[in-house]
Amino acid sequence: MPRPPRDLEAGLFHVYVHSVWASDHLFRDDSDRMTFLRELALATGRVNWTCLCYCLMTTHHHLILDVERGALAKGMHSLSFRYASYFNQRHAMKGHVHGRRYGARRIVDEADLQGAYKYVVRNPEKAGICAPEAWQWSSYPAALGLVEPPTFVDPGFVLRSFDDRLEHARAALRAFVAKP
Repeated sequence: MPRPPRDLEAGLFHVYVHSVWASDHLFRDDSDRMTFLRELALATGRVNWTCLCYCLMTTHHHLILDVERGALAKGMHSLSFRYASYFNQRHAMKGHVHGRRYGARRIVDEADLQGAYKYVVRNPEKAGICAPEAWQWSSYPAALGLVEPPTFVDPGFVLRSFDDRLEHARAALRAFVAKP
């Protein structure tokens, strides 16, 4: 049975990619994570994405993106290809790095955005690693104002869904993410 066609329209998407087919780890160390973030920054500029959120785990990653028509597939191809080239060269591997195509789910409204955001940033906690705000491989600490946000991440869209006043929005976001 053929795969369903990709959603090519503009909008917000929760994007996720799982582990490599020949290894347990998509990111083996901080060098892999830094390279991926550099490639993500390049992809956002290349295809004019807005990255609202990211979270890199050992075996997978999540992104929340605001994309123009046709940009999701183009950007994900570029990001995945460039990271796979790096990964294969660095770890003496060949072929596909990802076991399957990336997954992407359209975010349909503000409540869906907030729920997807919470799901993404709570990954370190669910994995038993640390609290969401302590995970350095997520954009969540920057959304809370704990660290400087990367230049390619704009948490404003998510924050404004909670309140127009920045400090109130950050407090509301923190409380929402902390609530089970």
